[in-house]
Amino acid sequence: MVRFPFPMPRAEGVAELIDEPGIALEELSANLRDLERVNRLFGGTRLSLRYLRSMLHRPYTEELRILDVATGGADIPTAIARWARRRGRRVRIVGVDNNPQMLRATEDRIREYPEISLDLADALALPYPPGSFEVVLCSLALHHLTFTEGITLLASMDKIGRWGFIVNDLIRSWHGYLGTWLAMHIFCRGRMVRHDGPISIRRAYTVSELRTMIEEAGVEGVRIRSHPFFRVALVKERPDDREPDR
Repeated sequence: MVRFPFPMPRAEGVAELIDEPGIALEELSANLRDLERVNRLFGGTRLSLRYLRSMLHRPYTEELRILDVATGGADIPTAIARWARRRGRRVRIVGVDNNPQMLRATEDRIREYPEISLDLADALALPYPPGSFEVVLCSLALHHLTFTEGITLLASMDKIGRWGFIVNDLIRSWHGYLGTWLAMHIFCRGRMVRHDGPISIRRAYTVSELRTMIEEAGVEGVRIRSHPFFRVALVKERPDDREPDR
């Protein structure tokens, strides 16, 4: 593997197109389809499902409550809903996003999934009490935040998730940047995902930075696991006999 002479600095203040206001609904919908394809091809969806399944050893008789922060096109909630239907498990998934246009683009995508609902909410001011969901998910959103905002989000997820949380994101590196640029141009046609994919790698955090973020958030017991295709998982699973701090 080629070794680069210096590490990649984090891109501060570099915007992704998906974060810009006023994107046409048609283009936004096309971008969400591209992102769903990327998650499916490069393991993002499987990664979230893998860690969620590992938490389901706990007995429960009511429906499993899941919060998906910065849900985007809700491709992970729909994958969870399909998985739960195949196994006869009852789930209730709430996807939140702070972009009203994003939620409008997602409404049609979840029409066949009554177990999924959408809320307009800021990831940094989630309006849910402690322990109101069994599991809180966040996929490909942490890198959009500043370091301080990331601390706020992790602390909030830790309080809201009765069982814990799963963060699925990217790792910053030159290899990740070059590999993502190539993959986006091979597998995706939309200008937004081709532009945003490589920038997402530049905005992502290293494992060391994530570890520091977790420590400063005061969240204990988080496992950090690197995965293929420059992915990383931050998983907090609370012991059965403990509840979130209120």
